[in-house]
Amino acid sequence: MNLQKLILVTILTCFYLLCNCGIAYSWQYVGMSIPENDLKGVVVKCEMSHIISVSGKTPTIRMIAQIPQSVPNIQKINRVEFSVEPRRYFSRNGDKYAEIIINNPDKIEKVVITILAELYRYDLQTALNDKKKNQFQETGLEEFLKEEKYIEKNDSNLSEIAASIKGTSEIEIVRNIYNYVLNNMEYLMQGKKDRGALYALKHKKGDCSEYSDLFVALCRAKKIPARVITGISVQRDTKTARHNWAEVYLKDYGWVPFDPSKGDVRSISRRDKLFNSLEPAYIYFSNIRNDITLRNYHYCLFTYYGDQVRTSDSIKFEFPEQLK
Repeated sequence: MNLQKLILVTILTCFYLLCNCGIAYSWQYVGMSIPENDLKGVVVKCEMSHIISVSGKTPTIRMIAQIPQSVPNIQKINRVEFSVEPRRYFSRNGDKYAEIIINNPDKIEKVVITILAELYRYDLQTALNDKKKNQFQETGLEEFLKEEKYIEKNDSNLSEIAASIKGTSEIEIVRNIYNYVLNNMEYLMQGKKDRGALYALKHKKGDCSEYSDLFVALCRAKKIPARVITGISVQRDTKTARHNWAEVYLKDYGWVPFDPSKGDVRSISRRDKLFNSLEPAYIYFSNIRNDITLRNYHYCLFTYYGDQVRTSDSIKFEFPEQLK
Protein backbone atom coordinates (compact mmCIF):
# COMPACT_ATOMS: atom_id res chain seq x y z
CA MET A 1 0.00 0.00 0.00
CA ASN A 2 1.41 3.41 -0.97
CA LEU A 3 2.13 5.88 1.78
CA GLN A 4 0.01 8.99 1.62
CA LYS A 5 1.95 12.19 1.36
CA LEU A 6 1.64 14.94 3.88
CA ILE A 7 0.24 17.99 2.15
CA LEU A 8 -0.04 21.32 3.86
CA VAL A 9 -2.23 23.89 2.22
CA THR A 10 -2.99 27.34 3.56
CA ILE A 11 -6.34 28.78 2.66
CA LEU A 12 -7.41 32.37 3.42
CA THR A 13 -10.94 32.13 4.70
CA CYS A 14 -13.70 33.51 6.67
CA PHE A 15 -15.65 30.48 7.61
CA TYR A 16 -18.40 28.47 9.17
CA LEU A 17 -21.89 27.50 8.02
CA LEU A 18 -24.79 28.05 10.42
CA CYS A 19 -26.30 24.80 11.62
CA ASN A 20 -29.94 24.99 12.58
CA CYS A 21 -29.61 21.92 14.71
CA GLY A 22 -26.89 20.23 16.72
CA ILE A 23 -24.57 21.52 19.41
CA ALA A 24 -22.95 24.94 19.48
CA TYR A 25 -19.60 25.10 21.27
CA SER A 26 -19.08 28.51 22.84
CA TRP A 27 -16.18 30.75 23.70
CA GLN A 28 -17.51 33.26 26.20
CA TYR A 29 -15.75 36.23 27.74
CA VAL A 30 -16.00 36.87 31.45
CA GLY A 31 -14.67 39.70 33.57
CA MET A 32 -14.49 42.16 30.69
CA SER A 33 -15.24 45.61 32.07
CA ILE A 34 -17.00 47.89 29.61
CA PRO A 35 -17.66 51.47 30.82
CA GLU A 36 -21.32 52.11 31.56
CA ASN A 37 -21.62 54.88 28.99
CA ASP A 38 -20.55 52.40 26.28
CA LEU A 39 -23.36 49.91 26.85
CA LYS A 40 -25.42 51.41 24.01
CA GLY A 41 -23.39 49.77 21.29
CA VAL A 42 -24.61 48.50 17.94
CA VAL A 43 -25.47 44.80 18.29
CA VAL A 44 -24.62 42.53 15.38
CA LYS A 45 -24.68 38.79 14.83
CA CYS A 46 -22.11 37.57 12.32
CA GLU A 47 -22.12 34.09 10.82
CA MET A 48 -18.88 33.18 9.08
CA SER A 49 -19.39 30.10 6.93
CA HIS A 50 -17.06 27.55 5.45
CA ILE A 51 -17.71 24.39 3.41
CA ILE A 52 -14.96 21.81 2.93
CA SER A 53 -15.23 19.52 -0.12
CA VAL A 54 -13.30 16.26 0.16
CA SER A 55 -12.90 14.46 -3.17
CA GLY A 56 -10.27 11.86 -2.32
CA LYS A 57 -8.80 10.09 0.68
CA THR A 58 -8.19 12.70 3.34
CA PRO A 59 -8.18 11.21 6.83
CA THR A 60 -7.50 14.44 8.76
CA ILE A 61 -8.24 18.14 8.37
CA ARG A 62 -6.93 20.73 10.84
CA MET A 63 -8.27 24.27 11.19
CA ILE A 64 -6.79 27.11 13.23
CA ALA A 65 -9.41 29.85 13.62
CA GLN A 66 -8.76 33.32 14.98
CA ILE A 67 -11.19 34.49 17.69
CA PRO A 68 -12.05 38.20 18.04
CA GLN A 69 -11.67 39.62 21.55
CA SER A 70 -13.35 42.39 23.49
CA VAL A 71 -11.56 45.76 23.33
CA PRO A 72 -12.68 48.54 25.72
CA ASN A 73 -14.54 51.35 23.93
CA ILE A 74 -14.23 49.54 20.58
CA GLN A 75 -16.11 46.25 20.83
CA LYS A 76 -17.56 43.77 23.28
CA ILE A 77 -17.61 40.17 22.10
CA ASN A 78 -20.49 38.58 23.99
CA ARG A 79 -20.26 35.11 22.53
CA VAL A 80 -18.45 33.04 19.91
CA GLU A 81 -20.06 29.70 18.99
CA PHE A 82 -18.58 26.84 16.99
CA SER A 83 -20.64 24.14 15.31
CA VAL A 84 -17.71 21.72 15.66
CA GLU A 85 -16.15 21.37 19.10
CA PRO A 86 -12.62 22.82 19.12
CA ARG A 87 -9.89 20.52 20.30
CA ARG A 88 -8.37 23.41 22.23
CA TYR A 89 -8.23 27.18 22.64
CA PHE A 90 -4.89 28.95 22.89
CA SER A 91 -3.33 32.42 22.91
CA ARG A 92 -0.25 33.69 21.09
CA ASN A 93 1.16 37.22 20.70
CA GLY A 94 -1.98 38.70 22.23
CA ASP A 95 -4.41 36.97 19.86
CA LYS A 96 -6.71 34.02 20.61
CA TYR A 97 -7.32 30.96 18.46
CA ALA A 98 -9.35 27.76 18.34
CA GLU A 99 -7.98 24.52 16.90
CA ILE A 100 -10.47 22.16 15.23
CA ILE A 101 -9.59 18.64 14.08
CA ILE A 102 -11.87 16.76 11.68
CA ASN A 103 -11.00 13.07 11.44
CA ASN A 104 -12.36 10.86 8.64
CA PRO A 105 -14.31 13.73 7.08
CA ASP A 106 -17.38 13.24 4.94
CA LYS A 107 -17.35 14.35 1.29
CA ILE A 108 -18.86 17.66 2.40
CA GLU A 109 -18.07 19.10 5.82
CA LYS A 110 -19.83 22.18 7.18
CA VAL A 111 -18.36 24.24 9.99
CA VAL A 112 -19.73 27.46 11.45
CA ILE A 113 -18.65 30.21 13.78
CA THR A 114 -21.23 32.70 15.02
CA ILE A 115 -20.12 35.93 16.68
CA LEU A 116 -22.43 38.07 18.79
CA ALA A 117 -20.86 41.49 19.31
CA GLU A 118 -21.58 45.02 20.45
CA LEU A 119 -19.71 47.63 18.42
CA TYR A 120 -18.94 51.14 19.65
CA ARG A 121 -18.01 54.24 17.73
CA TYR A 122 -14.33 55.03 18.13
CA ASP A 123 -12.48 57.36 15.77
CA LEU A 124 -10.39 60.53 15.72
CA GLN A 125 -13.32 62.71 16.74
CA THR A 126 -14.11 60.41 19.68
CA ALA A 127 -10.45 60.50 20.75
CA LEU A 128 -10.37 64.29 20.60
CA ASN A 129 -13.62 64.66 22.54
CA ASP A 130 -13.20 62.01 25.24
CA LYS A 131 -9.64 61.28 26.34
CA LYS A 132 -10.67 58.65 28.89
CA LYS A 133 -11.61 56.34 26.00
CA ASN A 134 -8.19 56.48 24.40
CA GLN A 135 -6.17 53.29 23.91
CA PHE A 136 -2.76 54.32 25.24
CA GLN A 137 0.20 51.93 25.01
CA GLU A 138 3.27 52.44 27.20
CA THR A 139 5.68 49.95 25.60
CA GLY A 140 6.11 47.98 22.39
CA LEU A 141 5.48 50.86 20.00
CA GLU A 142 8.80 50.19 18.25
CA GLU A 143 7.22 47.04 16.76
CA PHE A 144 4.89 49.28 14.78
CA LEU A 145 7.73 51.38 13.37
CA LYS A 146 9.60 48.49 11.75
CA GLU A 147 9.70 47.34 8.16
CA GLU A 148 8.00 43.99 7.61
CA LYS A 149 6.59 41.95 4.77
CA TYR A 150 4.03 44.02 2.80
CA ILE A 151 4.96 47.18 4.75
CA GLU A 152 8.21 48.11 2.99
CA LYS A 153 8.75 51.44 4.71
CA ASN A 154 12.52 51.50 4.03
CA ASP A 155 12.21 51.36 0.25
CA SER A 156 13.93 54.39 -1.29
CA ASN A 157 10.94 55.41 -3.43
CA LEU A 158 8.55 55.14 -0.51
CA SER A 159 10.97 56.98 1.80
CA GLU A 160 11.28 59.80 -0.74
CA ILE A 161 7.51 60.23 -0.89
CA ALA A 162 7.26 60.12 2.90
CA ALA A 163 9.90 62.85 3.18
CA SER A 164 7.83 65.08 0.86
CA ILE A 165 4.75 64.82 3.09
CA LYS A 166 4.78 67.66 5.64
CA GLY A 167 2.62 68.95 8.47
CA THR A 168 2.76 71.23 11.49
CA SER A 169 1.25 68.60 13.80
CA GLU A 170 1.09 64.83 14.03
CA ILE A 171 -2.58 64.80 13.01
CA GLU A 172 -1.88 67.05 10.03
CA ILE A 173 0.91 64.74 8.86
CA VAL A 174 -1.38 61.70 9.15
CA ARG A 175 -4.13 63.57 7.29
CA ASN A 176 -1.68 64.42 4.48
CA ILE A 177 -0.56 60.78 4.28
CA TYR A 178 -4.20 59.72 4.13
CA ASN A 179 -4.88 62.21 1.31
CA TYR A 180 -1.75 61.12 -0.58
CA VAL A 181 -2.95 57.51 -0.57
CA LEU A 182 -6.45 58.48 -1.69
CA ASN A 183 -5.14 60.84 -4.41
CA ASN A 184 -2.82 58.19 -5.82
CA MET A 185 -4.88 55.00 -5.55
CA GLU A 186 -7.79 53.54 -7.51
CA TYR A 187 -9.97 51.00 -5.74
CA LEU A 188 -9.94 47.62 -7.48
CA MET A 189 -10.80 44.25 -5.96
CA GLN A 190 -7.62 42.18 -5.94
CA GLY A 191 -8.83 38.87 -4.53
CA LYS A 192 -7.29 37.08 -1.57
CA LYS A 193 -3.63 37.48 -2.51
CA ASP A 194 -1.64 40.03 -0.49
CA ARG A 195 0.48 42.49 -2.50
CA GLY A 196 1.74 45.14 -0.13
CA ALA A 197 2.72 48.80 -0.02
CA LEU A 198 5.26 48.77 -2.88
CA TYR A 199 2.75 47.15 -5.22
CA ALA A 200 0.26 49.88 -4.31
CA LEU A 201 2.89 52.58 -4.82
CA LYS A 202 3.89 51.23 -8.24
CA HIS A 203 0.53 50.19 -9.67
CA LYS A 204 -1.63 52.81 -7.92
CA LYS A 205 -4.51 50.41 -7.47
CA GLY A 206 -5.73 47.86 -5.00
CA ASP A 207 -8.37 47.00 -2.45
CA CYS A 208 -8.50 47.64 1.29
CA SER A 209 -5.29 45.66 1.90
CA GLU A 210 -3.18 47.74 -0.48
CA TYR A 211 -4.68 51.02 0.76
CA SER A 212 -3.95 50.06 4.39
CA ASP A 213 -0.44 48.72 3.70
CA LEU A 214 0.60 51.90 1.87
CA PHE A 215 -0.94 54.17 4.50
CA VAL A 216 0.78 52.30 7.35
CA ALA A 217 4.14 52.13 5.52
CA LEU A 218 4.12 55.90 4.95
CA CYS A 219 3.22 56.55 8.60
CA ARG A 220 6.07 54.32 9.77
CA ALA A 221 8.47 56.06 7.36
CA LYS A 222 7.48 59.32 9.09
CA LYS A 223 8.30 57.68 12.47
CA ILE A 224 4.65 57.51 13.48
CA PRO A 225 3.64 54.07 14.84
CA ALA A 226 0.94 52.47 12.70
CA ARG A 227 -0.50 49.01 12.09
CA VAL A 228 -2.85 47.19 9.74
CA ILE A 229 -6.04 45.83 11.29
CA THR A 230 -7.70 42.66 10.06
CA GLY A 231 -11.39 42.24 10.69
CA ILE A 232 -14.89 42.47 9.27
CA SER A 233 -16.77 45.44 7.93
CA VAL A 234 -20.40 44.98 8.96
CA GLN A 235 -22.46 45.74 5.88
CA ARG A 236 -25.14 44.39 3.61
CA ASP A 237 -22.69 43.81 0.75
CA THR A 238 -21.03 40.77 2.29
CA LYS A 239 -18.71 40.24 -0.70
CA THR A 240 -16.39 42.89 0.75
CA ALA A 241 -17.04 42.15 4.43
CA ARG A 242 -13.54 40.79 5.04
CA HIS A 243 -11.66 44.01 5.56
CA ASN A 244 -8.40 45.73 6.41
CA TRP A 245 -8.10 49.20 7.88
CA ALA A 246 -5.43 50.94 9.97
CA GLU A 247 -4.62 52.30 13.41
CA VAL A 248 -2.17 55.12 14.06
CA TYR A 249 -0.61 55.88 17.44
CA LEU A 250 -0.89 59.61 18.17
CA LYS A 251 1.15 60.76 21.15
CA ASP A 252 -1.67 62.68 22.80
CA TYR A 253 -4.51 60.34 21.88
CA GLY A 254 -3.24 56.75 21.70
CA TRP A 255 -4.35 54.31 19.00
CA VAL A 256 -6.83 55.85 16.57
CA PRO A 257 -8.45 53.99 13.63
CA PHE A 258 -8.57 55.21 10.02
CA ASP A 259 -10.06 53.46 6.98
CA PRO A 260 -8.24 54.69 3.84
CA SER A 261 -10.16 52.60 1.30
CA LYS A 262 -13.53 53.70 2.67
CA GLY A 263 -12.37 57.31 2.55
CA ASP A 264 -11.63 57.18 -1.18
CA VAL A 265 -14.62 59.22 -2.35
CA ARG A 266 -14.85 62.13 -4.80
CA SER A 267 -16.36 64.63 -2.38
CA ILE A 268 -13.62 66.44 -0.45
CA SER A 269 -15.98 67.26 2.40
CA ARG A 270 -17.08 63.63 2.61
CA ARG A 271 -13.44 62.51 2.58
CA ASP A 272 -12.62 64.85 5.46
CA LYS A 273 -15.61 63.56 7.41
CA LEU A 274 -14.50 59.96 6.91
CA PHE A 275 -10.99 60.85 8.13
CA ASN A 276 -12.45 62.18 11.37
CA SER A 277 -15.32 59.79 12.02
CA LEU A 278 -16.15 56.13 11.42
CA GLU A 279 -19.40 54.28 11.97
CA PRO A 280 -19.46 51.53 14.65
CA ALA A 281 -19.39 48.86 11.95
CA TYR A 282 -16.08 47.06 12.42
CA ILE A 283 -15.39 43.72 14.11
CA TYR A 284 -11.73 43.85 15.10
CA PHE A 285 -9.82 40.53 14.82
CA SER A 286 -6.09 41.32 14.91
CA ASN A 287 -3.40 44.00 14.54
CA ILE A 288 -0.72 41.51 13.44
CA ARG A 289 -0.01 42.05 9.74
CA ASN A 290 2.00 38.85 9.32
CA ASP A 291 0.56 36.26 11.68
CA ILE A 292 3.01 33.37 12.09
CA THR A 293 0.31 31.25 13.73
CA LEU A 294 -1.75 31.48 10.53
CA ARG A 295 1.35 31.38 8.29
CA ASN A 296 0.74 34.99 7.28
CA TYR A 297 -2.85 34.39 6.21
CA HIS A 298 -5.95 35.93 7.77
CA TYR A 299 -8.86 34.61 9.84
CA CYS A 300 -7.91 30.93 9.66
CA LEU A 301 -5.45 28.35 8.43
CA PHE A 302 -6.25 24.91 7.02
CA THR A 303 -3.83 22.02 6.78
CA TYR A 304 -4.73 18.48 5.78
CA TYR A 305 -3.24 15.03 5.44
CA GLY A 306 -4.01 13.12 2.27
CA ASP A 307 -5.65 14.23 -0.98
CA GLN A 308 -6.46 17.84 -1.76
CA VAL A 309 -9.57 19.46 -0.31
CA ARG A 310 -11.42 22.51 -1.59
CA THR A 311 -13.19 25.20 0.36
CA SER A 312 -15.75 27.93 -0.17
CA ASP A 313 -16.75 30.62 2.29
CA SER A 314 -19.35 33.27 2.98
CA ILE A 315 -20.43 35.79 5.62
CA LYS A 316 -23.93 36.61 6.79
CA PHE A 317 -25.08 39.34 9.17
CA GLU A 318 -28.16 39.97 11.22
CA PHE A 319 -28.51 43.67 11.92
CA PRO A 320 -29.99 45.29 15.04
CA GLU A 321 -33.48 45.70 13.58
CA GLN A 322 -33.53 41.97 12.80
CA LEU A 323 -32.44 41.04 16.32
CA LYS A 324 -35.22 42.94 18.08
